[in-house]
Amino acid sequence: MNENLKVSFYLKRERKKEKNIGDNPVYPVVGKIITGRSIAQFSTKLKVEEHLWHVKSGRATGKSRAATELNREINTISILKTV
Repeated sequence: MNENLKVSFYLKRERKKEKNIGDNPVYPVVGKIITGRSIAQFSTKLKVEEHLWHVKSGRATGKSRAATELNREINTISILKTV
């Protein structure tokens, strides 16, 4: 039986805007773990501005401090969930 483990991240945009920073709303980052036919979602307690988020990669784009810190936290969560 071959069960693959996949961890992905996305923005939860269904909810009302948490708070505004100028014209860029801040949304919570949610994680998803998929193994075989099972799916589990979890909250990361992280938030990011919408314009920094890259949908296909599931990470923040750019070299700003906010983007690098967010990507570092996402990498830490990914490593902990796959171990």
